[in-house]
Amino acid sequence: MIRTFDLMSTQQAQIWALVIATVVLLPIYFVLILTRWPKPRCVHPRRASSFRPDLVPKCIDTIVIGSGSGGCTCANLLAQSGQRVLLLERHEKTGGCTHSFREKKCEWDTGLHYTSKAMSLKTRRPGAIMDFLSRGKQAWTPLDEPYDEIVFPSDADTRPGRPNENSYRFISGKENTVESILNSIDPSDDLLRSRAMRYMDLCQEINNCFVALGVSRILPAWLSRILVGNRVDRLMKFAAMSVRDVQHAILNVGYTAEDLLEEGCPTAPEGPDPDPSIRRLKAVLTHPIGDYAVQPRDATFAAHGVTMTHYMGGASYTVGATQNISVKTSSLLREFGGEVFVDANVHGIIIEDGRAVGVRVSNEKMLAECTSEAEKASIVITEIRAKNVVCATSIYNLYNKLLPQNLPIVKKFRDPNKRTVRQSNGHVFLFCKIKGDATELGLPTHNLWYFNGYDLDGAFDEYFANPTEVRPPTVYIGFPCTKDITWKKRFPGISNCIMISDGLYEWFEKYADKPCRHRSNEYMEFKEKLTRHLLDILYEFVPETKGRVEYHHLGTPLSEITYLTSFRAGSYGTKCLTTMFDEVNREWTTTPHTSISGLYLAGSDAFLPSVAGAMYGGALGASAVLGHVGTIRMGYALLSHLAKGLREENPKLTWYQSMYVAFDVFLNT
Repeated sequence: MIRTFDLMSTQQAQIWALVIATVVLLPIYFVLILTRWPKPRCVHPRRASSFRPDLVPKCIDTIVIGSGSGGCTCANLLAQSGQRVLLLERHEKTGGCTHSFREKKCEWDTGLHYTSKAMSLKTRRPGAIMDFLSRGKQAWTPLDEPYDEIVFPSDADTRPGRPNENSYRFISGKENTVESILNSIDPSDDLLRSRAMRYMDLCQEINNCFVALGVSRILPAWLSRILVGNRVDRLMKFAAMSVRDVQHAILNVGYTAEDLLEEGCPTAPEGPDPDPSIRRLKAVLTHPIGDYAVQPRDATFAAHGVTMTHYMGGASYTVGATQNISVKTSSLLREFGGEVFVDANVHGIIIEDGRAVGVRVSNEKMLAECTSEAEKASIVITEIRAKNVVCATSIYNLYNKLLPQNLPIVKKFRDPNKRTVRQSNGHVFLFCKIKGDATELGLPTHNLWYFNGYDLDGAFDEYFANPTEVRPPTVYIGFPCTKDITWKKRFPGISNCIMISDGLYEWFEKYADKPCRHRSNEYMEFKEKLTRHLLDILYEFVPETKGRVEYHHLGTPLSEITYLTSFRAGSYGTKCLTTMFDEVNREWTTTPHTSISGLYLAGSDAFLPSVAGAMYGGALGASAVLGHVGTIRMGYALLSHLAKGLREENPKLTWYQSMYVAFDVFLNT
């Protein structure tokens, strides 16, 4: 009996030991699986090589097409996860809209003219992601206050006894901005002040709803409905409202956010507001329009709200050329066995049995040097295979150029009844070299925005109808030489300026098949008239530059096609209209997924326009490739990096406290 009892006790002990081991060790095992991430590797920045088939690595996991903010982010995160990634860029430089170029012994950025102050802080979501991508090598400088100033032509129409200013300043903090603006419009109107604050609060809510939208793109559908479904639904309702109508509802009628959702958004009357103070306030609060480029009556308030919030904490600029961002973030691919190529012309994505399995590529520089069709036909097109393909060069290039045109999904995209989204408008860029030191000349250290009147819809309509005779509705005026702290050392005695206004591809379409910089005399005359408008605005509002501009060159929407591979010159991917988030369009935009197995999206069309929006779109693209388990690992790695920054900022924080704060920062900032 004793021996039997001892045997049973031993068996029971073994069973209980197994149960305890399972209960304790299995969760630990799963935690280790879910938090497994390769050790960080040092970045050795090096510019990309020109495409050569013999330099392509073997056994590629993922090919990423396009090296803009979205493509570089996606490729970098996939590489850090342990994948072997091939990043392909058609242009001679990486970076897309973040690349910079030199000419006449001067330098200009092309798309990243400034970003939020949060990008410069590694204890905020955008800054933490950028710091993680560059392994701390990309530095930023916060801009002086005010970071933005809007200037208007003189206008005598004001309320009696109220200020009549034509300049309005944006300062860090929504309360500071509202107070600054109202002091220049009507300091005594407390009702207008409270409504302006309500407007800014709605912008912040929309920003939070976009965080929820991003979360919904990485979670299983059933779980996202439970956790963030309500916030995403609210966003979809706000997205169907135009900027003009929401401004009217809040500033004129006094609606709250709940009123807008419950009663719907009332339609604003046509034409400028009869109240001069409200008319001015509406125009000034349209300020971030330059980041999505759609006039107020057509623009979705969703894009406006998230952009306004993006800059509420201030702005920043890169230390050194903006080109450094893509060089530092893409160079990490090589540390994990991948590669980065420029001059890589992707002719198409290979689809086999309904799955993306690779791409066909040739050297763009060799193709451009061909003088005959026979020479072009002799250029070798290389097939490169991979487990996944990510398109980070817009859905319009994807479905119109890169995919086989006989695919059902391509035919569906090209059917106007199956979608209402379209590519955004293009822009006109004036690059100026200015003789003299920026400090000695007294050039602005902040950004200037010129608005051609307080009725912006009217200004857009007049300009689009007659661009050579009417000033542009909005013009960005920036001086990188005053924002980059390395500029004076790199370009002593020289300053630079970049001006950007709206431009339609349709104006220039007839010149598109002509060689770059040799399009025709008619084209040059058109450009000269646009240039004159911009220079007149520059000399009027920054008179220090008059007589100092020793070189200038105008880029048109055709330049965006040549240097950025934009489809029909769409600067921001999808145009941010009120129909952008309609049910019929959700298959195409603000998602990293496609209906083709192994094919994903990254960049602005995977989430939102702008450099930061494309960066988030790149992260979503990486998440889609990695799947749910891989996304958990990636999220843990990003949170750990942010938590480390928080502990460096506040050494008193424990690991658990810093992780909790990091999680809160990612979801709520």
